[in-house]
Amino acid sequence: MRGGGKKCLKTFRFNIIHGAIFHIDMPILRSRQKLDISYIPSKVLCRDREIQILKTLVESGGKALISGEIGTGKTLLARYLFKESIYINCFVNRSEHAILESILSKVRPSFNPAGLPTRKLWEQIPDNTVIILDEIEGISLDDLNHFLYTLSRRSECGRRLKYIAITRDANILRQMIGDDATWSTFAEKAVIQLQPYNHNQMVEILNYRAQEALYEGTFDEDILSLIADIAMESRGHMRTAIDILRNSAILAEQKGKTKIEPEDVRETNLDTWIGNLDSLDKNHLLVLLSIAKACSNKAYTTLEDLKEHYFIECENHNIEPTDIEHLIPRLEAEGFISRRESDGKCALLIPSKIITKEIEENLEKIL
Repeated sequence: MRGGGKKCLKTFRFNIIHGAIFHIDMPILRSRQKLDISYIPSKVLCRDREIQILKTLVESGGKALISGEIGTGKTLLARYLFKESIYINCFVNRSEHAILESILSKVRPSFNPAGLPTRKLWEQIPDNTVIILDEIEGISLDDLNHFLYTLSRRSECGRRLKYIAITRDANILRQMIGDDATWSTFAEKAVIQLQPYNHNQMVEILNYRAQEALYEGTFDEDILSLIADIAMESRGHMRTAIDILRNSAILAEQKGKTKIEPEDVRETNLDTWIGNLDSLDKNHLLVLLSIAKACSNKAYTTLEDLKEHYFIECENHNIEPTDIEHLIPRLEAEGFISRRESDGKCALLIPSKIITKEIEENLEKIL
């Protein structure tokens, strides 16, 4: 029974065709909202050390700068730890005046800032306000230095203001600022660098989010591992992984399935897949074809299973078999497959039916 052992009341619809009953309402998603980018989960995994450092920096020094690539959880970390903070996206509010107006609209909604100079707006921000400044490199270069200088020196005016700034690259931001004095007061010794999640961490996070958002029994470890494999090929990393999990669940539901299957996951990867079959020779094509057929109904194939499919394809296409292990790295580099270090199993990252058809067409041209 789904839902962590609790009885779940659902209304099912049935179609009757020639006396047969077909079940067409098979929910997989329990809460779509919990897989949205804006959702803040009750627990943030794999960032215990960074959470403690961030908490210490803000509570003791009143400032922190979180730096990291897309999908490393920068914004999530800040919003999770400081739930009552004021959130500002600096690519949306690019000028100092716009940022201050946005802050005041949240902390003093009845205040009218019209016509007031920037200096007056600063004075209206209440003490001990905590502000999250996301994508801070989005601030106009004309305003960046003055804004950061004023922000970081509020305490010298007897006003207490706490902030967490977020950037993709602290070094580039420092170059943009171009002034050591401003950088020193704004972020020096307060930078938290988030490293990308590794595969195991991504699977752990995906499992937690899936348990929150999906019904029990609608996913398995291989599905989560496959999603992590695909996301590792993308700059979006964890953000991409959550998107794939949500979209795979939606797609599987639309197909009337009771659980997410590998092909559902692969189909969600079509928009980002950029592999080039035309660059592969007949040997690489045959190995890829073998992987596609071996993975038609599963996420991964073993090397032994792959070799069995490969010998069959060589015989079908009248080609002399070769050692395939030296061919696999090229397919992985092109983004067609992923190979797990732990057990050497290969995962196909794109739909098997699509890639099988394209490979067969390419082989007809070559052979």
